[in-house]
Amino acid sequence: MTPDDPRRAAMEELAREADRIVNLILHSDLPRVDIDIQIANFRDECLRRYPDGEALFDMVYASRFERIWKQWGGERPGGPLRDDAPGEPGGY
Repeated sequence: MTPDDPRRAAMEELAREADRIVNLILHSDLPRVDIDIQIANFRDECLRRYPDGEALFDMVYASRFERIWKQWGGERPGGPLRDDAPGEPGGY
């Protein structure tokens, strides 16, 4: 095992979690609030592992989730946008 293996495994684990959330948006009938909770938990985990990564999370993951909501998730309860949520985009 090389020194990069644990780091790579951690990044792959985060990527799998992001993919799981995308699948919830695309293929589940969960309301927006339930998926927002999943995203908030994912964000907390990302920031626990990478405390200086808040801007990167917002740029990569939050914008991805919001874009997918706008395109594919808008017909479910909660709609594609949440004006009442803190932060940008999507309040994550």
